[in-house]
Amino acid sequence: MYIFVCCLLSNLALLAAVQLACAIVRAVRPELHLRGTRVFIGIIAIAFVFDAALTFLVFADAGGPWRVRNPVETFFARAAAYLLAIVLAFVLARVWRRRGARRKAPPGALVIETSPYSKSTLPM
Repeated sequence: MYIFVCCLLSNLALLAAVQLACAIVRAVRPELHLRGTRVFIGIIAIAFVFDAALTFLVFADAGGPWRVRNPVETFFARAAAYLLAIVLAFVLARVWRRRGARRKAPPGALVIETSPYSKSTLPM
């Protein structure tokens, strides 16, 4: 459980750092459409592949002090932490997008129905 919590906290710190870096890049160069969630998922995917390679190719047959820690058993806790961090990144991105959409349209604004087929609306 300790490994899961530590890995999750480090992944969430990485998520915050990536989101901050992407916000700074978007502020400096507004023509770039850089999404922090996608960058974070790419970084986590690369980290997961390296983690799996090290666990199963290097440390699986290592002797000495690595046998006490058993990296193969702790890999699944780290993998669950990677997966939970990705799910949290998606949820937070959705919440931030919805909050941003609400800020653009003032409350009580006039809403025009643009298509009865798709039920799309246009706030005015």
